[in-house]
Amino acid sequence: MPAHFGIDIGSTSIKIIKSEGKKISAVSVISNATGKNLMVMSNAEKIALADQIKEMVKTVNLKGKRVVASIPESLVFSRIMKFPVMSSPELATAIKWELDQSVPFPPNEVETSWAVLEKPNKIKGDEKISVYVVAVPTPVSDAYVQLLELVELEPMRLENEIPALMRAFSPILSNDSPSIILDMGASGTGLILVGKEKIFGNYYLPFGGIVMTKLVADAFSLPVGQAESYKRTYGMAKDQLEGKMFSVLKPVIDNLSGEIKKIAIAYQNEHKESSVNRVILTGGGAYLNGLIPYLTESLERIEVVIGDPFSGLNVDQKYKSLGPIFTVSYGLSIDI
Repeated sequence: MPAHFGIDIGSTSIKIIKSEGKKISAVSVISNATGKNLMVMSNAEKIALADQIKEMVKTVNLKGKRVVASIPESLVFSRIMKFPVMSSPELATAIKWELDQSVPFPPNEVETSWAVLEKPNKIKGDEKISVYVVAVPTPVSDAYVQLLELVELEPMRLENEIPALMRAFSPILSNDSPSIILDMGASGTGLILVGKEKIFGNYYLPFGGIVMTKLVADAFSLPVGQAESYKRTYGMAKDQLEGKMFSVLKPVIDNLSGEIKKIAIAYQNEHKESSVNRVILTGGGAYLNGLIPYLTESLERIEVVIGDPFSGLNVDQKYKSLGPIFTVSYGLSIDI
């Protein structure tokens, strides 16, 4: 693939990375001044965002215009589907039928891609083909392409976030003992059960850092900005603020822990010889004070770690500790 860089356009921040083997040759993060998802921005806000990104690209002195960009999981339909063993043409028809039932968009307004993850070598009667299917509404992909063209960049492809997350953590993933990547962003949280090249399941929860900040703001009668500062400083550590912050955030994290347990149990029921052995935290929420010890206690036999995509890479010291924030953009920057 020709040289390119990765760009992750989130509702609260924009991240850019260019990687060359083990070296991160360009890296930058800025706040998204609109604070909005691209699909709800006005034309004026899109132009302002494009100007922001232009300045960002100029500042890090990126050479070349080729870029791979992410589309948030909240804007796409991505799912593992299972079908009886059938030919490729039959499979394509079956996937189209399933999408017609599941995706709330006209068939001519959806772009679809799919990949077979598992197919039995021998057929005894009840085996299934496992397929990872991604459907992107055409208005969504068009909006991202138009934004990148405003920035005068050349989009090589658009991806949902899951493939980028898998590439970023590929060195520590195993097909025999899968991990759950927990990508906790501002607007939502992704849970992806993965091996090195396999996806066993993916789930999106519509709560993240913004919801937790609002809970803190309401509980302490604070402005949102100060509540965000409280959250970042104290997190859910039990010994801070007489345990009040812990009490406020505990229900959200318990919900998250419950979803992780459901995923782990469902996997174990289907794969008797294997089990989920690790949760890899990434995204801005990975830094929440007290999160790792609480999840470790809650999940018992499942290890909980912060996933650092910069581990073993040559990266500017200024960004060395910020790997989890750049996981998606780093994954987008990797050649495939």
